[in-house]
Amino acid sequence: MLPWVLGGAWKAGFPNTVAGTPRQIPEICYDHSTHGFPEIGYDPGTCGFWRSGMDDLMPPMKRIWPLAPLVSAFDQVREQTAWRRTSRPVLALAVLDRATDDDLAQVLSDIAVEALPLPWHLPILRERLGFLRHALNHLYRGADPLPDRLARCILPGEAYWVAGVGVGFWSAIVPGVDPGQLPRWCPAVEQGLARLGLLREWPTDLRSRFAAVCRAYAVIREHAPQWTAPEVDEFLVRVARMVNRQFPTEPLDATAAFAWTATVPALQQAIREVRLRTPLRQRLRQCPAEQLELTKQFHHHTQSGHWSAAFAAFRQAFPDVSWEAALPALDDAYSTALPEADRARLWCQVARVLRERFRVHPLELADVVVAVHQAGQMEARTGEFAGFCTDTFAFLAELQQQNSKEWMATQRPRYHFVLREPLTELCEALAERYIRPVLNREYGWGLECDAKSGRTLTRICKNAFGRGGPYQPVQWITFYRQAQAHKRADAQLFVRIAADGVCYGFHLGPAAREAGKRFRKNLQQHGEALFRALEIGDVFTQCHFWTNDDYTATVRVSSAADLRAWAVHKTLAVGKQLPPEASLLRHDELVGEILLTFDRVLPCLACAIEADPRATLARRAGHHPHEPLYDAAAFRRETYLSEVWLDRVLGLLRLKKQLVLQGVPGTGKTHVARCLARLLTHNRPECLRLVQFHPAYSYEEFVEGIRARGVEVDGRREVSFPVEDGVLCEFAQQAAKRPSEPHVLIIDELNRGNLPRIFGELLYLLEYRDHAVTLPYSKREFRLPDNLFLLATMNPLDRSAIALDQALRRRFSFVEMPADAAILASWLEAHPPAAGTDETFGPRVVQLFEQLNSRLAQDFGPDKQIGHSFFMIPGLDTEQLATIWEHHIVPLLREYLGGRNERLREYTFERLWNRRLAAPRPAKRLAPSDHP
Repeated sequence: MLPWVLGGAWKAGFPNTVAGTPRQIPEICYDHSTHGFPEIGYDPGTCGFWRSGMDDLMPPMKRIWPLAPLVSAFDQVREQTAWRRTSRPVLALAVLDRATDDDLAQVLSDIAVEALPLPWHLPILRERLGFLRHALNHLYRGADPLPDRLARCILPGEAYWVAGVGVGFWSAIVPGVDPGQLPRWCPAVEQGLARLGLLREWPTDLRSRFAAVCRAYAVIREHAPQWTAPEVDEFLVRVARMVNRQFPTEPLDATAAFAWTATVPALQQAIREVRLRTPLRQRLRQCPAEQLELTKQFHHHTQSGHWSAAFAAFRQAFPDVSWEAALPALDDAYSTALPEADRARLWCQVARVLRERFRVHPLELADVVVAVHQAGQMEARTGEFAGFCTDTFAFLAELQQQNSKEWMATQRPRYHFVLREPLTELCEALAERYIRPVLNREYGWGLECDAKSGRTLTRICKNAFGRGGPYQPVQWITFYRQAQAHKRADAQLFVRIAADGVCYGFHLGPAAREAGKRFRKNLQQHGEALFRALEIGDVFTQCHFWTNDDYTATVRVSSAADLRAWAVHKTLAVGKQLPPEASLLRHDELVGEILLTFDRVLPCLACAIEADPRATLARRAGHHPHEPLYDAAAFRRETYLSEVWLDRVLGLLRLKKQLVLQGVPGTGKTHVARCLARLLTHNRPECLRLVQFHPAYSYEEFVEGIRARGVEVDGRREVSFPVEDGVLCEFAQQAAKRPSEPHVLIIDELNRGNLPRIFGELLYLLEYRDHAVTLPYSKREFRLPDNLFLLATMNPLDRSAIALDQALRRRFSFVEMPADAAILASWLEAHPPAAGTDETFGPRVVQLFEQLNSRLAQDFGPDKQIGHSFFMIPGLDTEQLATIWEHHIVPLLREYLGGRNERLREYTFERLWNRRLAAPRPAKRLAPSDHP
C-alpha cells in the first residue's frame, strides 16, 4: 500500500494525519482483510463495489462492471498489445540528478511529445528549464504527500507552476516518482475506475481527485499483483472504452489513450465540420472589412511575437469569448484564470501551430476551437441491452465440459456478468418494446414477461436427478401464455443461447398438444393465407424452418404445400441463428433484430393461439388475395422510371432510412414519393402518412406539444393542457408495434419549414436510431423504429424556402429529379393526344419541352428548368397546350426572369411552337444523380 496517498488525500479533512504516514482512521484506511475500503462497500465475492450512501456525488453510471471477469479477459489479451512493448519515456531520479541542461531538456521534450497529442508549447520547456528542475526535485523528493506536491506544479499561482506546462505533461512525469506503483493519471483511467465502481466520487479539487484515483488504483494492484503499472493503466483505458460487455482487444495508441485533450483526428474532424458548415471562400466573402483587418493584425503580431497586441486584436475581432472558454479542450495548459499576458502567449502559440500544421485560417480559429470542445462534450450513449461477449460462449462451452458444483463455485461472478445479466437485460428489453405493448395490449394474448428464473428465463440449475451434471449448458428466454400450466405446454417466441450461438423465433414443441393441434388445423384450412403473410415478411428468405430441438435439422419451404409438409414433424420452429462471432450479439441492435424476427413469424404464433386467425393473416398479408401486388413493375409503370433508378434509390434507403427527392417544379417528386412509399409498404394505406411543411409548421405539431382541450368537470367546462403526440410520434408508435412492416412518412416541401425548430432533438435520432432521447414535454424516452422511412421532397430553387444546413444534409440521401424528356415521351406514347391531332403532335411536344429547357439552361444556367409533368395532360391538344403555357409555365418563367417581362417575348408559346423544328429524335434520358 502507498502510505503517502492516504496522508495526502485526507490531510485537510483529518488534522491528526501526519504527513506521509496515516493514523489508524477506520473510515479511510485500507482494510487488508477485506481487500477494500469498508465505507465504499467492497464485495470480495464479486470483486466489485456496490455504491452506498454517496451516489449523489457520482456521475450517473448505467452499469458497474465486476472486476474479476474483466481481469481474466485482460489476462488473455495483455501479451498481444503492441504499444505496451514500446518503452515510454520516464524521468528517473538518477537522470534528474546527473543530466546536463541539454540532456534534461531533451528528456522532457520526449516525454511531452509522447504524452501530449499536440505539444503546443515545447519551447517553454527549454526557456524555463532551470525552474522546472527545481519543480521536479520538489515533486520527486518533497516531504509532503504527493498530491500536494503535484498540485503545486499544476495549479496556476502555486509555487512551482509554469505557464504552458499543463496537467498532461505532469501526469506523464508522475509514474517516475515511484516506478511501478503510480498510475498514469488521465480522464480515461478515471473513467475506467468509475466503470468498475472503484471511483465513486469526483472531488472538485485536484489534490483529492488524484488521491482518490490512487486509492482505487491500489485496489486493482492488490487484485492483480502480476500486472505492471503500465498494464494496469492499459487495463483501465480498455475498461473505459467498453460500450458493452465485449472487452476491447484492439491495439491502443498510447498518446491518444492517455490524452487530457482532443487528439489529432478529433481536431481534423472539427476542422472538416467547420468548413462543411461555412466554406473558407464563403467566409472570406461574407467577412466584414473591419473583422478581416483585425485578423490580419492578429496574424502579423503573432508572427512577430507581440503576444498581447495579437491577443487584443483577436478578442476584438471575435468578442464572443466562448472560444476562450472552450480552449482547454485543445490545450490543457490554458485557463481563463491565467494572467492575461500568459493567456496571450499560449493562445498565439496554439494559433500558430493550427495555422502552420493544419492550415487553419485566422477567421476559422474560434469556430474550430468551439467545435473541438463540443465534440468532447458529446456523451457516449449505450442501449438498455449491453450485449453478450466472446466469453459468454466460452463460458457455456466450458460448462459443457466442467459441469460440476466445484467448478461453478469459482465461476459465479463470471456467470452473472457474461450470461445471467445479459439474458435478463435482453428479456426486459424484448418485453418492454414488443411483447407488452403489441402482443399483450394490442392482440390480448397475455404472454408471460417476467424476467425471472422459472418464468421467461430458464434456471441455470437443472433437476436431472444426478444425470448429466447439475447445470444447464443451454439457456432460454421464452414468451408463452400465462394461462398455460407450464411453458412447454404452449407455443412460444424464444431466444436460445448455447455455445454454438444464438437462435430466436417461433417454437412449437411436442408437449404443446393443444397449441399444436390448433396450429396444424389452421394450417390445413388457411395454409395459403399463412404462406402469403409469411412471404410478405421475407420469412422464406430470411429464416430457417427447423424440425428438432437443437435446431440442426432444417427443411426448405417455398409453397403452402411445403408448409403443410413441415407441420407433420413433432417439433416445429422457424427463426434465425447467429454464430458466436456475430458482431450483432455484442450490441443493443440485437434487440431490434430479434423483435423484427418475432414480428415476421407472428402469423405462426397467431395460428397456434387463435381459433380463427384469418383477420390477423389478412392484415399481415397487406392485400386481398385476388388483387395484384404493387411491385417494382407496377412502380415503373406509374412513374416511367427505370429499374436502375429504382435499385439505386432502394440501396440509398438501405444505407440511410431518410431520402430527399429534389428538383424543379413539375418533375413529379411527390408522385414518385407516393409510389415509392406504396412499394415499400406493400401497398398498405395504414402504413403511409403524408405531411406538408410550411413556415408556420412547428415542433409541437410534428413531434409533441401541449394542446388546449375543453373538458367537463362537475357540469362545468374547464380548459386542460395535456401533452399530445404529433404526427411523427403517433406514426412511430404504430410502426414500433409492427416491426416487420415498413412504414413511410412522406414530408412534402421539406425546406419550406423551419427545420431545426421542427425536428429539434430528433436530428440526433435520424443518425442514431438505436438510441433514445428524452422528449421535452412528456419527459418520456423516444426512439425512431428501424422500419420507419422518411421520404421528403423539396425544390432547392424556392426562394421563400430555408436552405438546409450541413447537419441535416448528412442525415439524408439526396436524389436529383431532373426535367426528363424521356419520361414525357414515354407518357405521351402511353396516353395519346386528343383525337384530331396528327401523329407528329406528341414528338413536337417533346421537342418543344427540350428546346424550352435548352434555352433556359443557356440563358440562366442548368438549374432553371421546366418539369415534364406540366405537359402530362390526358387528351392533350394544341388549345390545351396553349392554356397550360399561359397559366402554368409563364408564371414560372416570369419568376426565373426576375420580373423582366420584356424577356418573355423570347419565350412565347407561338414563337417556340411554330418555329421550324428538327426531325424528331429519340429523347435522351437524364440519369438522376445524388446530390453531393
